This record gives sequence, C-alpha cells and structure tokens, in this order.
Amino acid sequence: MSSHSNRPTAGKEDQRKALQVSCTRLRRWVPQLLTIVLVAGCGEDVSERLQSGRVLAWHGLQGRWVGPVVAMEPNCGVTTNGLMTVGKNGFGFDPFSSTAVINGDVAADGHLSGTLVREGADHRKLSLVFEGMASEQDTIKGVLQSARCRWSVTLHRG
Repeated sequence: MSSHSNRPTAGKEDQRKALQVSCTRLRRWVPQLLTIVLVAGCGEDVSERLQSGRVLAWHGLQGRWVGPVVAMEPNCGVTTNGLMTVGKNGFGFDPFSSTAVINGDVAADGHLSGTLVREGADHRKLSLVFEGMASEQDTIKGVLQSARCRWSVTLHRG
C-alpha cells in the first residue's frame, strides 16, 4: 500500500517540474513575442513622422509656416520665401528674409492681420500690411501690401 501512495506523489512532483519548466520557457519568450506583435501591428514607422523635419500641427494655427511671397506688380522685387510663426497671442511674419517683421493678431475664424510701421530715409512713415486667412488647416493665404507694391503670400506648415 505504501508503494501505491507514493505513485500519485511522484506523478504530482513530475507535473510540478514540467509546469515549472514550461513557465520558465514561457517567461523567456513572452517579452520577445510581445515585441514581435507590437512591431508587426504598426503599419508605419511612427518615428519617421517625428524625424521628417516637418512641423506638425499641435494646436490650431500655432507653429511655423513658410512659403513664397510673390510680387503682383512689376518692379517690386523677386520672389522670396516668407517665414511666419504663429503663437498663442498672435503672429510674427518675416516676408523678405530680412529684419522687417510684421507682428499681428489671429482671429478665432483664422483671419490674420498685422502692420509694420517704420520710418523711411526721408523721415516719412512707411507701412507694410499683411492680411491673410487660414484657408485650410495647413495653408495660410494672404496679401502683403506697401504704399506702391503688393505681394501674394501662400504659406504651409514648415
């Protein structure tokens, strides 16, 4: 009878050892399997968007915008690349890659309006006015105007 009572104990012991071996193997493979499942589940490389150099829209119009500033009349200069930065309380726009920066406001409907007034060589006030509108989430179109010239402006996130 004593040999009969030892058999189930030995069987249970074998089962425990087999279970421990299985659990040890499973613990070793679970992290690798999870990694494979997570990587295989990603259709695109998410980091690529972050490393692309593109500026992503985080909050409305806020961010950096770039694009061509094209003269609409003869003798008003060549096409330049304008740079605008839109913040929480307004924008700064450098239309000619120079020191002329127009500061302005952004309305809730996406209308942008700003004026730069400075003194010319003959002590007369010169103004440069920008009026624009966010036509889509990733485009701002507008007109830049001085006393004698007008420029068409099209900016994209950049």
